[in-house]
Amino acid sequence: MKLNRVLPFGGVRGGLFLLLLVFACCKGGDDSSDFYPNVVTEFVTVKTDDSGTMTQFTTDDERTYTISNPQKGYDKNANYRTVCGYVADGQSATLYSLTGAYMLHDSTEVAYEPDPIKVTSVWKSGRYINMHLSPLTQGGTQYWGYRIGETNDGTTHVSLHHRQNGDPQSYTTSVYASLSMDELESIPAGNDIVLHIKTMDELESIPAGNDIVLHIKTFQGEQAWRFRK
Repeated sequence: MKLNRVLPFGGVRGGLFLLLLVFACCKGGDDSSDFYPNVVTEFVTVKTDDSGTMTQFTTDDERTYTISNPQKGYDKNANYRTVCGYVADGQSATLYSLTGAYMLHDSTEVAYEPDPIKVTSVWKSGRYINMHLSPLTQGGTQYWGYRIGETNDGTTHVSLHHRQNGDPQSYTTSVYASLSMDELESIPAGNDIVLHIKTMDELESIPAGNDIVLHIKTFQGEQAWRFRK
């Protein structure tokens, strides 16, 4: 199944697309030597060539690998933000799984209040703030983006813009999203960034740095995670 290139404040019907690359376990000389490879799973940016074939990917810490099992049928000369399962061998890597991720874009001008969402985890990796979210859905279309708010005393407030869009809250699914620090080019270097997400939890601050606080409004209230820009 194909991955999704997300447009600004984009929505995907039925959640993320998933590509699973299934391989048999490796065999040695006898059955007792069967083993599975040590698959690394992390956020990466996958690039396609002018034929729409996935040929390489770059990790958040800027390691680039050539894909030893290229995947065809994607947009030409495109970048896909994904959660990738792979096994590296020198400068090449074999793909075992790819799960599409939302690349968040500025939706400040969209006139909708954010809807609450469950949060599984939030962390900073390289120049990205990555999120594993657990929205409630019935297979409808939901929307994602971010808003830039006020700047006070060297602190700029940014919020996740999630719109439920009338999708019934029937069951939980997994959504991955990334906010590139380079997207926030209008924020002066050295400013603190507070990212708000509407969750279901009460207000809680979890320090993990000194410059960026990520607030998520969930179904339990509002939570905050701190990162360094």
